[in-house]
Amino acid sequence: MQLQGIKLFLKFAVMGSTAKRSLKVAVVVTPVLTALNHSHEIMALQFGWRFVLQMAMTFCVPYFVCTYSSAMTEIKNIQARPLVDER
Repeated sequence: MQLQGIKLFLKFAVMGSTAKRSLKVAVVVTPVLTALNHSHEIMALQFGWRFVLQMAMTFCVPYFVCTYSSAMTEIKNIQARPLVDER
């Protein structure tokens, strides 16, 4: 990716609509992943700093995947638009 492409990606990645969508996805997906990956700790009620750190990292995965997907979709939409001749 060229520097211009990185700047465009970051522009879309930090947009409010992208962040809101990513947050919604992460809030739904994180508890499911946490329950699947850490059920033994949840059942034993072992919620130490390690559990909290792992849960925070678990939140980051769907958040960043959704952010990446949204930003790339916006870039593809721009590339798919026909060029307008401004005469």
